[in-house]
Amino acid sequence: MQKSIIGIIPAAGKGSRLAPFPCPKELFPVGYQNYAVDGSIQRRPKVISQYLVENILKAGAQKFLFIVSESKGDVMKYYGDGSRFKTSISYLFQESPSGMPSAINLAKDWAGDATILFGMPDTIIEPHDVFKHLLQQHNEKANDVTLGLFPTSLPSKFGMVEINKDGNVTETIDKPAETSLKYMWGCACWEPSFTELINSFLNQNKNSKKAIVLGDIFNTAINQKLKVGSVAFDDGKYIDIGTSEELDLALKKFHL
Repeated sequence: MQKSIIGIIPAAGKGSRLAPFPCPKELFPVGYQNYAVDGSIQRRPKVISQYLVENILKAGAQKFLFIVSESKGDVMKYYGDGSRFKTSISYLFQESPSGMPSAINLAKDWAGDATILFGMPDTIIEPHDVFKHLLQQHNEKANDVTLGLFPTSLPSKFGMVEINKDGNVTETIDKPAETSLKYMWGCACWEPSFTELINSFLNQNKNSKKAIVLGDIFNTAINQKLKVGSVAFDDGKYIDIGTSEELDLALKKFHL
């Protein structure tokens, strides 16, 4: 029996780094797509989160869960039930902003025993079949978690990753001021074992005054001897439109 594969996309953030912003940042147009209008194919704008959806679909995901907040009605309107993208899309409401791990944890019961493909909707990652490669390696190595890694010259903005000679993750460090590490993690794939760990970690640390990041749970997975592997995309790209400078780079790349 083929295992269920689900894409989880966190879209509940306020986009404060770009505020004031005219629309949910997940719907900002970056580049173009061919679109059928009245029986003819026309060139229409393509929103940034669609690159992630298409990349995950290439890996064989059967359905998606978008985690949204009260300000993201336009995201639901744009994607609808997913039929336009030949998939099924559901939405989960995050009532109050409480961090990325908490948003993901809301999907625990909905995800069940599925393999999860996870990425950020305000980014473009290349190659266009990153998740296909990620999932293939994940299954071949029988990992609990597999991280997609990208080289970066801006480690203070990302979760940096230390790997051994076999590509297994030995530690993640969130936004270090200085580091010799080369790779940041930009997307992930995981099994129900890690879905359960997210839940137990949050329950055990619910009174913590420190903001919990997903890297904290990756490190806990490593400490608990879960298999945390990686795929490094040395020639890949990770474009984040979280700041005006990065948005400008994305727009120049896609000639908008």
